[in-house]
Amino acid sequence: MATQTANNPAREKMLKGLSYQKSGEIEKAQRCYKQVLKRSPNHPDALHLLGVTYRQLGYPKRAVEYIQKAIKANGNQAPFYANLARAMMDIGTDPESLLAVCNKALLINPKEREARNIKGIALTQLKDFNEAEMIFQELVVEYPNFSDVYHNFGNLLMEADKAEHAINFFTKACLLDPDNSNNFIQRSRCRMKLKQYEPSQLELSEALERFPGDSEVEHEAARLLFCMNESRRSVEYARNSLGSDPKNYHKAITLGVSLLMLGEEKESLETMKMAQRLGPQGNKTIEWNLSLAYLANGDLENGWALHKARFGDPSLQVADRKFEVPEWTGEDISNKTVLVWADQGLGDALRAGTMLPELIEKSGKVIIELSEKAAKFFKYSFPSTVCRVAQVDKDLNATASDFDVHTNISDLVEFFRPDLNSFTNAQCPVYSFEKERALGYLERLQDHENKPIIGFSWRSKNLAVNRARFYLSAPGIAPIMESRDAIFVNLQYLPVAKELEFFRSKFGDKFHNLEDVDLFNDLLGAAALTACCDLVVSANTSVADMAGLLNVPCIRFGQQEASLLLGQQNPPWYPSVTYMHPFLDRPCAEFVPEIVAAMNKHLEDWSPDPRNARLGL
Repeated sequence: MATQTANNPAREKMLKGLSYQKSGEIEKAQRCYKQVLKRSPNHPDALHLLGVTYRQLGYPKRAVEYIQKAIKANGNQAPFYANLARAMMDIGTDPESLLAVCNKALLINPKEREARNIKGIALTQLKDFNEAEMIFQELVVEYPNFSDVYHNFGNLLMEADKAEHAINFFTKACLLDPDNSNNFIQRSRCRMKLKQYEPSQLELSEALERFPGDSEVEHEAARLLFCMNESRRSVEYARNSLGSDPKNYHKAITLGVSLLMLGEEKESLETMKMAQRLGPQGNKTIEWNLSLAYLANGDLENGWALHKARFGDPSLQVADRKFEVPEWTGEDISNKTVLVWADQGLGDALRAGTMLPELIEKSGKVIIELSEKAAKFFKYSFPSTVCRVAQVDKDLNATASDFDVHTNISDLVEFFRPDLNSFTNAQCPVYSFEKERALGYLERLQDHENKPIIGFSWRSKNLAVNRARFYLSAPGIAPIMESRDAIFVNLQYLPVAKELEFFRSKFGDKFHNLEDVDLFNDLLGAAALTACCDLVVSANTSVADMAGLLNVPCIRFGQQEASLLLGQQNPPWYPSVTYMHPFLDRPCAEFVPEIVAAMNKHLEDWSPDPRNARLGL
């Protein structure tokens, strides 16, 4: 007579639960595991798998609770520790604790895949890139179809500043697991870091089709379009993303900055205030963007108060220098030496330098540290100061000690430009140019007494797609030169030979390029040539700043810029500058007729007298 196998109800329930779990019927699986636990409260497998189901349903804290009970019941199962680490990671546990749990799993089974995978993640977070890379390399070889490891390897390479190599791993993850939107999102972030906007746009279009209504994918689309200065479309996706996730401060920031670039200053400010309410207290990214929103609305008091938050925003590339002496906070410095330093680009330093005469008047002595070319220019305008190249080590620590206090040049606004009236009452111009040199340039411009001299610049040297949409090509700016009989002088720094040849062949003697003037490195030469002009037409670059600094009439075209415009139509920093905004949804070249109309208005009653007075004639 054959023997019969005895029934094992617990085993049958466990198998049934596993079947439900694998098919995605998580609640049914939970009921099975709970039934087992009702009869056997310390059943380790039931405790473990119930914990896993809670993690799958989005309750990682409950998951940790049950998996820890499973480990207490049976502490010799590597998968228990691996899944505990996964749940701990979901609740944001520190990497040291994750590493400890993974190491316990690997003591039991050195080949436990998930424990190795999470250990690699923890090591990445701890910046131990070499060991993490070895782990991921081994996993890729052993499990070539394991999508998670490609994703995590890509994250490691991003953290290690090897984004160009990370792209391939994120792409592989997308191919292996095309239903995981996070693979597409991380690839987009990698592309953004590399400024590979066009391929990212194509890939995100696929993700938007594959994951319709996915808040995270829509958020990435908004971020990408913002970087490409596609503000209108960025706002559309940012609204959708925040609407489906209204408590996410990151998404509120994205909507706020997109609205700011679109020119919706009031709504931008309200959105950034919402981000501040939602986000962690003291978050510098929020504070920096809130500063810009306040400034865009003309609220200088609140805007300047948060302006130093830029030093704590990881997305900005500003030089946060370190000093052993205190920062100037407005106290009496009549017998002290003040070091002034810059943290951003040339245009920002030139603009902020308009406040230096007021600082010099208050100080015993002023030292200004800038780039070499900027230092020469500043020294000519402010001869009582010491102007020199920045004295810093590789960690941005000051290496000189011949000053009592320091101040950032942009942050002088707190003391000298607290409101819009302070701009109206400020001296202009404060910068000087070499008049003899300027007169020499003027003599080379034939018929200058009978025709207006128009200096022009059409782009920056940085032609990234997010900037280029507000620039013109050489043929694009040509209609400005065709529009009137004038002397057109090249102020474009670092032009390419093809651009100059285009102007020469098309406009002949109407176009002037003084090849002996290094417009990029010799700021004094650029200033002298700019001073010869009756009008400057320029993209939003330091060429326009130079015109404004010398009080030369200027038409400047470009995107919204809160720190420049301060809620006004034209920049308060430069009374002579008219700021025009090209179309957001059409090529910049289509805006040229608007520029021509503004130029003609400027030159309606043209006379050489203002220019001659500037040059001392």
